[in-house]
Amino acid sequence: MPATWKERFKETAKDKMGVLWSIDADGLVGFAVGNFWSVTEPGFTVRQLVIGPDEWRKGYGFDAALALHRYLFDYLNLPRVGVEIRADNTAAVRIGERLGYVEYARGHEVHYRDGGYVDEIQLFMDKDAWYERWGATEREYPPLPTDATR
Repeated sequence: MPATWKERFKETAKDKMGVLWSIDADGLVGFAVGNFWSVTEPGFTVRQLVIGPDEWRKGYGFDAALALHRYLFDYLNLPRVGVEIRADNTAAVRIGERLGYVEYARGHEVHYRDGGYVDEIQLFMDKDAWYERWGATEREYPPLPTDATR
């Protein structure tokens, strides 16, 4: 799988606000790609979270998404995170719902796939929703002091 992502590595390296994570489970099983919004508007958009087909249905997608959100909300203390997914990606839609995302926009016929066009769904979650849903059970990093700045 890494060989097929060579171009993606190059493109991500050009983007100063872009990040590419590798997902490892006794070997490379996938990648996550996203972008920070800006210094003045802190936030992050997950653009892709890809698990290799041989590793599907093993829980790696949700586990990786949960760990990534722990990092974004708990460690980086970002106020909001978004995700863009194709509407036909049932697994991604389920992961987004399970994490606590809400749909805020939909692009019609945005992606060309398998001979037809597919909608794109844009989901959103803010820090309060994250802590309400996951703060009591999944917090990996201690809360920042109230006087801490970002």
